[in-house]
Amino acid sequence: MSSLSGIKYKEEVVQKIYTYDCYDPIIMYELMIKDYEITKSKYSLKKLISYLKNLHPIMSESDKKKIYSVTKYNYLEDYILGNIDNVNIKLLNNKKIKKVIENSKNRFFKWMRLRQNGDKVELTVKYIYSVAKEYNIDDVKEIEIKVDSFEEANKLVEEMGYYHKKLVEKKRTSYGYRNTNIEIDEWPLIPAYIEIEGKDVDTIYDIARELGYKKEETKIMNTEDVFLDNGIDLNDYEILTFTESVKK
Repeated sequence: MSSLSGIKYKEEVVQKIYTYDCYDPIIMYELMIKDYEITKSKYSLKKLISYLKNLHPIMSESDKKKIYSVTKYNYLEDYILGNIDNVNIKLLNNKKIKKVIENSKNRFFKWMRLRQNGDKVELTVKYIYSVAKEYNIDDVKEIEIKVDSFEEANKLVEEMGYYHKKLVEKKRTSYGYRNTNIEIDEWPLIPAYIEIEGKDVDTIYDIARELGYKKEETKIMNTEDVFLDNGIDLNDYEILTFTESVKK
């Protein structure tokens, strides 16, 4: 790290992290349809439209043809918006439509992360949209907010119907360089590694090259993939901290 001119040390903290699985797309879809059947509210349909737009990027041409064969629209949200005063519930419950939604779970991943980073606490919703087995950096999206309390935020998320599937800890040493963050992450059971966070893909690869890594030596992975790459299934653990490990 010291060989990079202008790099600045930021902090070293131990992070405590809860992760939560979000519902599969078909479950969310059916819940929203049921909500509309009960309320008959346009607001319920607008929620459904917003959710379907999340799936828009991973709809294949085959998916669009199936949706068109039932609705005469390429996207289901376009049908709902165009017929918002007279939506056909039977059409929304069509088996072909629901199968398209159900199959999208293999290309659309959504989860929540609650992280205590020193004195800071952040709640993040993360998405991966990808039609390919190996996803790209630009396929990963996130929405992040700051919250006041780690445990109180966990209670709020659980009241919404999401329960943390694991509690993990890691030590993160952070540096700033050319408007990017360079992080050294240390977890229980696996070797430390470097994570680079930047504004775009090219910048990230440029920084990696300055650190001495070729593009083919870098990997686009989430935490669970990193553990799997080291022969450990993180989902086997309910608690994995520097002082305690509890398997499910």
